[in-house]
Amino acid sequence: MSKSGKKVSGKKVLKIVLISLAVFIVLNLLGAAIGTSTSITHPKRASYDEVAREMKENGVYGDFDSYDKEDYIVKGMDGYELHCAKISTPETTGTGKYLIYSHGHQSNMYSASKYCDSYIALGFTCIIYDQRGHGANEKAICSMGGFEAQDLNFLIEDTYTRYGDVDILGLQGESMGTSTSLNVLKYTDKVDFVVADCGFESLKFMAHDMYNDMYLYPFGTCADIGFKLLYGIDDAEVSGIDALKGKGVPILFIHGADDDWIDVQNSEDMYAEAQKYGYTELWLVPGAKHARSRQVAGEAEYRSHIESFLESAGVIEVNVIEEAA
Repeated sequence: MSKSGKKVSGKKVLKIVLISLAVFIVLNLLGAAIGTSTSITHPKRASYDEVAREMKENGVYGDFDSYDKEDYIVKGMDGYELHCAKISTPETTGTGKYLIYSHGHQSNMYSASKYCDSYIALGFTCIIYDQRGHGANEKAICSMGGFEAQDLNFLIEDTYTRYGDVDILGLQGESMGTSTSLNVLKYTDKVDFVVADCGFESLKFMAHDMYNDMYLYPFGTCADIGFKLLYGIDDAEVSGIDALKGKGVPILFIHGADDDWIDVQNSEDMYAEAQKYGYTELWLVPGAKHARSRQVAGEAEYRSHIESFLESAGVIEVNVIEEAA
């Protein structure tokens, strides 16, 4: 009974319950819009030491510390400064082969250590860098490959200008870095191949797929709204699969068969699209979870797949640098 002694009607109770439920749902939907978009656009920043330690613990750091390293800064979109480094050896100098590596979300350029051994062995000088909002760069909105692709286009132009002897330029991406490496194809025709590891086909697809797996279907749409209204990002336009349309760039898609973060369907869909326009391959690594294909397969097998891909695509005649006896 109420304080006045009057009995509360069942209709009033039902009305209160429905209003409370509606408020609860609205607050959760707002939380999805704000929380998802904010957590992605404002990544937790990892230090170089933290990423290097992770790579060492996973057994993929390799000979990274033995290579020559030259740090420099390149201005990307709107003058945003990107911290970069050239990783090389005397044997890769003068080959005209360059590889630009783009790292994943919440990581930095030091995650390139897991891939540099393979490319150095194949005669490539590696250009590594921190994507916006990551590593040693200033704070900035991260768009999971949209703004970052425009930054990468500036870095590609800088690589051609800075080194002058570029004959072959390839891109290697990991997760968000794959999105960057594919989306940049909208802006340049100066890329000779892409190795796309554990990428997503679009930011919209990724956000919806995450919530659909939890049967929270409306939450994906809320994330779309959050990206657009809060940060000016159209997540449908951050689309690697759309960037492939009409492009004949050879692409090797790699994905862990047991990836529980970015579903393997993403690479399968992009592989099917890329086949319409040029040479492409798909390698699914058994037992590998997200961003673990290099770790599970091992350096030799990972390099062998890149080598075979480049030969089959007619990009280069691979001449592996033999290790000193």
